[in-house]
Amino acid sequence: MPVEVHAGEVEHVVATLGRAALLLSFALVAYALAGGSFAAWKRRRRLALSAQNALVASFATTFVAAIVLFVALGRRDLSFVYVAQHTSRSLPLGYALSAFWGGQEGSLLLWLLVLTGYASLAVWINHRSRDLIAWTVPVLGGIAVFFAFMLCFVSSPFATATAPAAWRTRRSCPGSRRPRSCTR
Repeated sequence: MPVEVHAGEVEHVVATLGRAALLLSFALVAYALAGGSFAAWKRRRRLALSAQNALVASFATTFVAAIVLFVALGRRDLSFVYVAQHTSRSLPLGYALSAFWGGQEGSLLLWLLVLTGYASLAVWINHRSRDLIAWTVPVLGGIAVFFAFMLCFVSSPFATATAPAAWRTRRSCPGSRRPRSCTR
């Protein structure tokens, strides 16, 4: 039996994928912080390796979230509140993609991506020096927990608009009686 998917449902699924990737990133870096701290304190090698793997996996999940936002910006998917606030359909593609770091939510996601990327690189390069990396993982995990917490629970770039379509364009303002009366 064929499954029929409508355009509005696809955007909802894509936004859910971005949110799920961020929540998984948050869980992974929280585990890297807690498990890595306990492993370094009690000198548990297997737990330390598990925390390192969690930190590396958080880069992959953060990368998925970043790709979801890039695709939404590239498609100018105005069902995402972040995309509607920082782009317009008339912007060239380069400018629309640069809106990734143009707002707080995208900037936090970029910082989390860079942080988890460098943390993964540090784990991969220094996997033989156990004493150094044992304390590096919980420290980088702790910093990443802050960014992931902000993205998951304070300001998510994957919030979707529930307002009418006319409100999601730059030509009209919600609550305004005169179209085109808003300026930015």
